[in-house]
Amino acid sequence: MPITHSERPLGQDEIEELREAFLEFDKDRDGFISCKDLGNLMRTMGYMPTEMELIELGQQIRMNLGGRVDFDDFVELMTPKLLAETAGMIGVQEMRDAFKEFDTNGDGEITLAELQQAMQRLLGERLTPREISEVVREADVNGDGTVDFEEFVKMMSR
Repeated sequence: MPITHSERPLGQDEIEELREAFLEFDKDRDGFISCKDLGNLMRTMGYMPTEMELIELGQQIRMNLGGRVDFDDFVELMTPKLLAETAGMIGVQEMRDAFKEFDTNGDGEITLAELQQAMQRLLGERLTPREISEVVREADVNGDGTVDFEEFVKMMSR
């Protein structure tokens, strides 16, 4: 009998990528992520779920998993997606590496100054302070004046 996608086990590096992504969103370190964080987590991994897919996943999670997802459940949900992954998708590590290029002091947030320096260094573009403020304002979901990793991923996924 031929092996289908779902029968192939994930490789160690695939599981590690899932673990890194999961831990990024398990803010309180209780071993669970909320149903609503699942969509953002999938986006950080390069998947662009439709609203319908998220609704279906949400219903599945609420019915089967009590509204919260632990790592094993997350692996089960993501395995078919990882196995069907296309070469063009950006992984968590690539996204994290890109974030580090902007976050030059390594504090986990991109400031206006860091963004301006990175745009100059990486793209050779010299943006005005107003343009830089505009970019940060669009990406800064929580309004704290900086861009954290989660906000960066959302910005890069648009």
